[in-house]
Order: sequence, then C-alpha cells, then structure tokens
Amino acid sequence: MTPITQTCRLSGVQFVISDLEQEFLRKMEVPLPTISPYERMRRRLSFRNERLLYHRKCDLTGKQIISSASQDKKYPVYCADAWWSDDWSPLDYGRDFDFSRPFFEQYFELRDQVPRLALQQQRPMINSEYCNCASKNKNCYLCFSTNHCEDCYYGSWINFSKDCVDNENSLKNELAYETNDCESCYNCVYSEECHNCNDVYFSKACIGCKNIIFCTNLKNKEYCIFNKKYSKDEFKKFKQEMNLGSNKKFSEHVATFEKMKSGMIVKEYHGTNNENVTGNHITNCKNSFWSYMVTDCEDATHCASVEVGVRNCMDYTYWGGNAERIYECQACGYDLFNLRFCNLCWSNCSDLTYCDHCFSSSDCFGCIGLKKAKYCILNKQYTKEEYEELVPRIIEHMKKTKEFGEFFPTSGSPFAYNETLAVEYTPLNREEVLARGNMWKEADAIAKYQGPKVEIPDNITDAPEDICSQILTCEVSGKLYKVIPQELRFLRKMNLPIPRRCPDQRHADRMARRNPRVLYQRQCAKTHKEIWTTYSPERPEKVYCEEAYREEFI
Repeated sequence: MTPITQTCRLSGVQFVISDLEQEFLRKMEVPLPTISPYERMRRRLSFRNERLLYHRKCDLTGKQIISSASQDKKYPVYCADAWWSDDWSPLDYGRDFDFSRPFFEQYFELRDQVPRLALQQQRPMINSEYCNCASKNKNCYLCFSTNHCEDCYYGSWINFSKDCVDNENSLKNELAYETNDCESCYNCVYSEECHNCNDVYFSKACIGCKNIIFCTNLKNKEYCIFNKKYSKDEFKKFKQEMNLGSNKKFSEHVATFEKMKSGMIVKEYHGTNNENVTGNHITNCKNSFWSYMVTDCEDATHCASVEVGVRNCMDYTYWGGNAERIYECQACGYDLFNLRFCNLCWSNCSDLTYCDHCFSSSDCFGCIGLKKAKYCILNKQYTKEEYEELVPRIIEHMKKTKEFGEFFPTSGSPFAYNETLAVEYTPLNREEVLARGNMWKEADAIAKYQGPKVEIPDNITDAPEDICSQILTCEVSGKLYKVIPQELRFLRKMNLPIPRRCPDQRHADRMARRNPRVLYQRQCAKTHKEIWTTYSPERPEKVYCEEAYREEFI
C-alpha cells in the first residue's frame, strides 16, 4: 500500500493515512476516515467531562448526589448504587431499528432515555466522592482521571500516588506539589518531567537526582543548584534562604524557573525505553505514532492517555489496561477486544460497535447502559442468528447515510463543548462551537462573597487554623474557593504558601505549561536531523534529537 492523502471535510487541511493505518482499518472493517486526526481527537474529547461536577438529584431515588451531568440535562442520571442495582433494566428501553431513518437519530433518542451513571467511578472508592473518571482511590478530592491513589487533592491523570497536591500526569509519586509529568519522585515541588528523584525543587528533565534546585537535564546528581555542585551545608543554607513558605518568595522562584526553562536544551519528545515512536510523553512503547501520554503500547497510532497492555489500536483516547484492536473509542478500559466507536465501555468487553456505558458485554451494536449483555441492537435482545443477520444490513444502511465509520458526532455529546476536555486540548471559542452546531454552556455568574475580605498571610507559618472555614477569592478568575483541612496540613508539612488561585485556575496554569498535542517537523539543533516534536519552531528552547540528547546528557 502507498500512503493516501485526504482533505479533512471539517477543517479543510490535508492529512495522510499511512499504509499501516490502512492495514489496521482493513482489519477493523471500517472505511478510511474523512476528518483529520486532530478533528477526530476533538470529537472524542467532546464526550468527556472530567472536571465539572454538579449537585443534582438521582432520578431513581431522589437522593441528592454529585454528578458530571448538571440538573438541566435531559437524560436521566442515577447514583452508582441505583444504577448498578436490579431496580431497572436497560433492555426495557429496547426498540427495533428503523431503516427509514438515520442511525444516529435513533441512537440519540435511545441515549436520552436510558439512565446514565452520575460519575465515572470504578469501586472501591473510599472517601473520594468528588472524583470523576477515577477508580480505586482513597481519601482523594477533586482528582480526575486518577486511579489507585491515596490522600491526593486536585489534579488529573494521577496514578499510584500518595500525599500529592496539584499535579498533572503523575505516576508513583509521593509528596509532590505543582508538578507536570513526573514519575517515581519523592518530595518534589514545582518541577517537570523528573524521574526517580528525591527532594527536587523547580527542576526539569532530571533523572535519579537528590537534593537539587533550579536544575535541568541532570542524571544521578546530588546537592546541585543551577546545575552546579555544592556541599551539603551550602545546599541546606541556600534552600533555607529560599523561604519557600512565603508566597512572595515562592512566586519569585516560579518566575526564575520559567525564565531558566526558556533557554534549556530539550529532547524531541519526553519518554524512555521506546522503539520507533513519535509523539510526546511516551514510555515503554514500540511502533506507536502521533501519540501522547501513552505507556506500554505497541502498534498504536493517534492514541492519547492510554496505558498498560495496549496493542493494535488507533484513535483511542483514555484508559487501556489490556486492550487490543480498539478504534475510535473514548474512556474504554480493562480487558477489551475489538471495539469500534465506543464510549465508556469497561471490563471484559468485546466486539462492540457504537456502544456507550456498556459493561462486561459482547456482540452488541448501538447499545447504551448494558450489563453482561450479548447480541443486542438498540438495547433490544436478539438471538445470535438474528443479530448476525441484522447487523450487516444496518451497516449497509449507515454507509448509504454516510454515518458508518465515524465516531458519534460532537453535536450529539451529552455535554456542552466547554464542559469537556475538548476545550482544553482542541480549543474553540463560543462562536466557533455554535457555528459547528454544538452546545455551549453559558457560565454561571461568579458568586460574590458578601463577607469581610480575607487577607491570606504571606507565610504558611502565619496561616490560622480557621482559614479552612473562610471563603477565598481567586486573584485571577475571581472565583470563590476554600482550603480544605487536608490541604492545609500538606502545605504546612511541605512548608508551602496558601495558594492565591482557585483549583480550576491552578489546573489551567499547569496546562499552559505543557506542550500542545501537535507535532511540528523541524531539525535537531545539534545534528540537523529531521525530527517531529511538540516544540514549535518559534519556541526558544534548543531541541535535540534523542541520539544527540543522550550523547550530551545521559
């Protein structure tokens, strides 16, 4: 096969479908995509609301609950206990397929009647009610896409971590604060892309280091400041004089770190132990292309935020955990095989097409909310023979209506565009979203605190115990927020100042420090080799290919 160049029907940009992608699509028995990989990612992310939580009532029990769906959504929402109970059956909503109508029209009518889970959580979840897209956490608060964590607060894509506050893409960390993309670190403050480090402050891309401040690209070093070696006593004196507990001093250190980063040498992508890959934040992968935040993947293309045993997948966003032959799916995980165009399908699923909120099910088409089901179409039960006869006819009908081979349209998302991760990774403004026929949720008026203005002390040592009962105002957005007692204990333990910005603003700040999920072709600054990198050509960093970077720093 030879690569095929297509023109995206949404953006008008040209994109290439490689011979490997063509072979994969042939195996999955789907046509070539009609929109670019970037637009396909946008479409999937428009179905993922991680961070916005609402108070509402369970539509079965009437109990007050926390949900990712606001009260004004037209579909029913059940709390976890009610949804998993035997008090209702998704098969009661089953209906015949109407060959005189488009598939998506019938599908969304069904979707808006079948109850949905209030939150995407996999148990056990202990004292972690305010977490979404999460599993097996204990004592966590406002953590999203977070799994197997304990005593973690605020952040996204945090896994197997403990006692961490305000982090993005954190794996196996303890006592981490305001970090991006760090792994296996202990006592790590405002740092990025550090691995196996202890006692690290304002540093980036360091491996196996201890007691470092304002350092970049170091390996197995100790007692270093600005990449220069110091004695233990000199290092201790410098750290003490930093006065990290002062908000004024901490802000100055942040400014120093950001300026220091702008002139550093960076590798074309962040990751280790890979073979034949392109993208960013890639670990233990082979033949994985145009992918981001992926771990232990092989033969994967245009994937993001998937990990652990992902094989032969394309356009797969979020989760993983022993998943093979997955195409155009979002938030599907744990022992999956042969899923096409699915959303939120978990645990021992196989041979699902156009399914949503289905669990431990197989051989289903266009279904919502099924549990341990088989041979169902639009939630109606069929025999094996009936199912195998009807599905090909529906696919042929969908090809005529130009629906088959496409993920659910963004206009059919259960969320408004600006409620979802699409607004973070593939931003559009309100006018652009509405012009595309998608939903936009108007922001609620910012609540105004009517009480006395709270003066946050500059130093954590002066923070009173009752600050946790006071209402603070974000210095950037004006949103109201509070410091929870667990957070205050953490800040005191780490000697860090009370934040002046609300959790949403802190998240936005961390995201702004990360590279976008876009690759640019440019030359290595040392060898002039052609590379693909998320560092755009106009950025100030010097970008090295992996070989040149390893030669100089590792």
